[in-house]
Amino acid sequence: VNLSSIGAHLPEGCGPVVGLYRGEQVLNELKNTNIKHLRPGYFYANFLGNVGMVKNMNIIGGNFGGANFKMVMADTNDVAETAFEELSQLNFKGHSVRYIASDERSTDDIAKTIGAAIGKPQLPWITFSDEQAFGGMTQMGLPENAAKNFTEMGHAMQSGIMFEDYWKHHPDKLGKTKLEDFAQTFAAVYHSN
Repeated sequence: VNLSSIGAHLPEGCGPVVGLYRGEQVLNELKNTNIKHLRPGYFYANFLGNVGMVKNMNIIGGNFGGANFKMVMADTNDVAETAFEELSQLNFKGHSVRYIASDERSTDDIAKTIGAAIGKPQLPWITFSDEQAFGGMTQMGLPENAAKNFTEMGHAMQSGIMFEDYWKHHPDKLGKTKLEDFAQTFAAVYHSN
């Protein structure tokens, strides 16, 4: 059982996830070995990197989003439960993929839900250009190469290519941890600083 990521079907154009594509390909070279690649959605915990933006600018956002954009998110507890299930049952043969998602929501819903949890119900989601996202990350001290990779990943989400294979192989059910549950974690971190 290999922990990978949504978007790992892409050999390029998906920022840091390209490394997970390469990892899957190396494992897939193993013959007579059963491999299940777990591809969770965007970890809720990644939104914790936006606490400063929310506190200082009263916005949340990224270089992805918009009216028709749907974010595929996963909670690490749901990922752990799925990994445990796969490891304890071992009922897969050959090389296969399983997608894991806890919730699928618009970025406006994400902003509204997090905003309600922290006492800012009008918190807006702002979709930045790739240039704005890159500039913001480098201004915050992220090395240029890392900022380039994260900008590329956001662009892959925005264009839809990062999620395209997920929608073709949608999981039978979503995980237990919903956005509203994560919003309480976000609020605890937000109020602790």
